[in-house]
Amino acid sequence: MVEQLFCNIDDKSVVYRFESELFQVCTYFLIDQEKVIIVDPGKLNTYVYKWLEQFDALDKIIYITHEHFDHHFDVNILLKFPRTSVYLPSTNFKNAINNSRTNISFYYNMAIETECYNLSEINYFELIETPGHSNYSYCFKYKNILFGGDTVIEKKYLVFKLPGGDKSKFEKSIIKINSKIETNTIVLPGHGNLFCYNKWIL
Repeated sequence: MVEQLFCNIDDKSVVYRFESELFQVCTYFLIDQEKVIIVDPGKLNTYVYKWLEQFDALDKIIYITHEHFDHHFDVNILLKFPRTSVYLPSTNFKNAINNSRTNISFYYNMAIETECYNLSEINYFELIETPGHSNYSYCFKYKNILFGGDTVIEKKYLVFKLPGGDKSKFEKSIIKINSKIETNTIVLPGHGNLFCYNKWIL
């Protein structure tokens, strides 16, 4: 099911979450009167697509926190919907999510190659480059919210052993994040429940 997490009173936006059956990836939907921002569309189901129909009249922009396939499993499907585009931070990132070895789907006997043919030039987030969990990891800051991907995530989910993982780079990324966000920031991680950043600081 798609569950409502909270509302932002200042900009009248609402944040929803869907947890995928594939590796329990959390997909987030940040919705206001003008747009739907979709963060990390993992493997969605027919219920989610039916739920999204109510927002057909709004622009939909997809963001992906890192190249691992479970966090962009359904991007190719979503891009077939009208008024839907994806924001990519770099050409290297685009190439990484379109390569089954780089996005590690090859190693799970899948062939996920995300072709982002409809790109958005509008960015609504502050992007924080955070390599460590993977080569091309990002966190996205929006007001008092941080979409943490698999970087700022409950400690039991922290992984550095996958291709591109590097604990020393991760430690530098955390220093960078600490300099950019307030300790009372709400973290929406790639797996697991939301939490306040001051409960997590490493």
